[in-house]
Amino acid sequence: MIRNTAIMAGGQSRRFNADKTLEEVFGKKLIEHTVDAISGWADKIVVVAKDCRKYAFLEIPCTSDIYDQQCPMVGILTALKHYNTHVFVVAADTPLVNSEHAEKLMIACQGHDASVPVIEGKMHPLYSVYAPSLIPILEKQIADENYRLTKAFDLSDVVYLTENEILASENEKKSFININTKDDLEAALDFMQGE
Repeated sequence: MIRNTAIMAGGQSRRFNADKTLEEVFGKKLIEHTVDAISGWADKIVVVAKDCRKYAFLEIPCTSDIYDQQCPMVGILTALKHYNTHVFVVAADTPLVNSEHAEKLMIACQGHDASVPVIEGKMHPLYSVYAPSLIPILEKQIADENYRLTKAFDLSDVVYLTENEILASENEKKSFININTKDDLEAALDFMQGE
């Protein structure tokens, strides 16, 4: 199954107090770890960002957010318009992303607008698959200045996958670690070192 992937790098890193995507971790920038985790199995990769210039070093395509508003909804819509087909979306601060999860989400999304994992009761919209059928819904939400993804999901045909449906083992929960603070990074280092 073709896996078009978009790495969301448009966040403002408020809680990290620096641009976390460019934070050095084991001799690489954090976003490079995410790219490395994906590059072995994704057919195509694009970075979605407010400012593509700062990601030129990655030497992979980057597309700029199509609206000024910085939020996940705009990034997802930008990715969908870039590919105009199903796309696996993952946050740039998710360095332990798992190919089998992407595959399961791609399969689950067929015939639906989105497939979203729910791990321990928490949705992970930036570790999900979206279909182009979602484009008009997102465009309408943005036009109405309603940027809450949960509202868009309420108006859409979304398949939610629980941990029993997406995880092969308890250990795979590490794939859903995303790094919002320096403490999150410290907690993730042991897992990243083992990869």
